[in-house]
Amino acid sequence: MRTMTIGTRRLMRRMVKKAELFGMAVCVAAGAAACFSACSFPFMPDSTLPAAKEITVSGANPVSYIDFSDVSQSITVHLKDLKNQSVYLVKYAAVSATAKNTGYAVSSGVSAQRQTVQEAISGVFTAADGSTGIRYDHLAAQQFNHNPPPPSAVSRTVTGERRASKVYTENGTAGRFWVESDSTGKGWEQKPATLRATGSHTAVWVADENFTTAASSDNDNKITRTQAKTLASTFDVIYEKETPIFGYEYGGGPSGNGGQDGDDKIQILIFDIDKDYKQDQTSGVFGYFWAKDFYTQNEIAGGWDGATLKTNYAEIFYLDAHLADKFPDGAVSTLTHEFQHMINFNEKSVKSDFKQTSETWFDEMLAMLAEDLIDPFLGITEKEFPYNQRIPLFLNAYAECAPIVWNSENVLYSYANSYAFGAYLARNFGGASLLQKIMTNAKANSESVVDAVNSEAVHGSNWTFPAILSRFGEALVFSGNNKPSGVFSFDTTVTRTINGMGYTFSGFDIWRMDNPFAGERVFANVKDTYPSHGPFVLDTKYSLNMPANTFIVQSNEAWQDITDTLTTITLNKPASQAVAFFIMIR
Repeated sequence: MRTMTIGTRRLMRRMVKKAELFGMAVCVAAGAAACFSACSFPFMPDSTLPAAKEITVSGANPVSYIDFSDVSQSITVHLKDLKNQSVYLVKYAAVSATAKNTGYAVSSGVSAQRQTVQEAISGVFTAADGSTGIRYDHLAAQQFNHNPPPPSAVSRTVTGERRASKVYTENGTAGRFWVESDSTGKGWEQKPATLRATGSHTAVWVADENFTTAASSDNDNKITRTQAKTLASTFDVIYEKETPIFGYEYGGGPSGNGGQDGDDKIQILIFDIDKDYKQDQTSGVFGYFWAKDFYTQNEIAGGWDGATLKTNYAEIFYLDAHLADKFPDGAVSTLTHEFQHMINFNEKSVKSDFKQTSETWFDEMLAMLAEDLIDPFLGITEKEFPYNQRIPLFLNAYAECAPIVWNSENVLYSYANSYAFGAYLARNFGGASLLQKIMTNAKANSESVVDAVNSEAVHGSNWTFPAILSRFGEALVFSGNNKPSGVFSFDTTVTRTINGMGYTFSGFDIWRMDNPFAGERVFANVKDTYPSHGPFVLDTKYSLNMPANTFIVQSNEAWQDITDTLTTITLNKPASQAVAFFIMIR
């Protein structure tokens, strides 16, 4: 991801992970690619089993699952009919496994070094002058949204807290909004703001101190009425494109009642978030949705997680004035992303009477897929699309953590991995139609994904979540002109027509993507572990600890571009019965 290559090393620190590295024999595997439905891998050693066996795999079979159930030690794999193809060993760990239990490779005894992002970075955008803006999470809002308190049983209609009027006068109607008084989240103040623009679905308010009639630059922390009107008209496009797929905000839609504030327009407040403006500022919170505004003041009077809260009792987004001015693509993409969060809160939390809520990976995955799907309608440049921003980092960080685990110490990795999993789902299981089914079923998280995949039935209707995850590894290998038919890949374009509108998830070739860590050495004495393009491929001399639901792709120079010169390889059985081996031939 571009974050890693453009002077943001001050946002990073190097973290050494002690990976167990050990040696035995060269690894490979073979078997049948169709045995994923139960994802049960019976690898427990049995002294009554024969020590080894031999199998043959043809280069015409792109994916082979290695079944160790009838041997106690190893499998010898004979490869035939390879025609300038490359061989990859892909390991999948259903539960966490230490390196020595994941299968054997050549001994080395070297420690591994990995770059680890510590800050809560959630995105990167580019300004007109070429400078890069880094988007941070509003952590309090994110944590509240994914663990909201159930509202009281009182009526949701509290007239005293509604906006005074739904008849707006642009450039004239005044309002006051509760905002945090600083970045600590411990204090609140009411910010005077004036309505500067309206659209069919939004009302854009600009804090009086952040408004100007004629901005002289894009770094003055000021927003003009023209900019506000552009945001309003752009959000109308977002609303019309996003709601047919994801659903509506609380009180929204053709039969809605205006929600918490009785207003059918969503409010957008533009101000200096965190009061951190500096003329050369290029990072910060671009914007957020905070579900606290769904609640009355009485309902949150006692605070939440030790913090005091103030409600604006409205369906509302918050945007940072300087960052919206400096990085307009970032502001627009943020609105798309945060609107999905607002919809998700209604569809998954409110509609279930708060019996279920979305886990962070699930909600963030869907919000990034909203950007993936809607950004092309908004005039955002393609280099800012999620697959160009997220996937390069994923290709290097996929082994760090599972796509369904949100790692608060590696937030940017979590965003990359969760987006990649969603991109894989969308491009292989039904595109926008799959997302629509995820949002409209009465489930959340992995259960919602499984229900939607089986309902869409692009590849049958008997999927389990482990089976869906186990096929994710194929997307780490197969892309480009030599992608065989029948495999799962990011390089698949899917178009669906919903409510008369065409929605496209565009395929992309991972082997053509620039590598942000190109040239860096991950393992001592192993040069060019990170190539200039494509995914991180671990040399077969090594093995790594594997967290649950993660993959590692392995190969070596001798396995690349071969024509039957490599005919036999040996795989040693993993000690962990949760580790599966796949041979993939590309």
